[in-house]
Amino acid sequence: MSTPQLDEELAELRPALVAWRRHLHRHPELSFEERETAEFVARTLGSFGDLEVSRPTPTSVHGRLRGGRPGRVVALRADMDGLPIQEENAVDVASRRPGVMHACGHDAHMAMLLGTARLLTRGREQLPGEVRFLFSTPRS
Repeated sequence: MSTPQLDEELAELRPALVAWRRHLHRHPELSFEERETAEFVARTLGSFGDLEVSRPTPTSVHGRLRGGRPGRVVALRADMDGLPIQEENAVDVASRRPGVMHACGHDAHMAMLLGTARLLTRGREQLPGEVRFLFSTPRS
């Protein structure tokens, strides 16, 4: 459902989403090596305020948003790992790590989850329950 207020918030958020995705695409890391990625995600989540940020492992980040009303707990998750593939695109946002790239869309998934966290944090008082934001690498 779209509302004028939501449309305005999304328009305001768009430049940050694009910047986060481009940064993440330029700096991919392989599974269980995502230390810089985790630091970026933790720092970004921490900048939103009203969000508890933890680092259960050096390569994962959890955000916890407690809503202003009672309700259920919902978890949203994004993978963080890149793939061992050499990016051959000659564009400014191409991977800067030889032999590693986000050919899988995880850069976009992380940016979208960061954007969701930012939007929900702004509306925390109206939010029922709790939302947990999980950024990690899948176990194979």
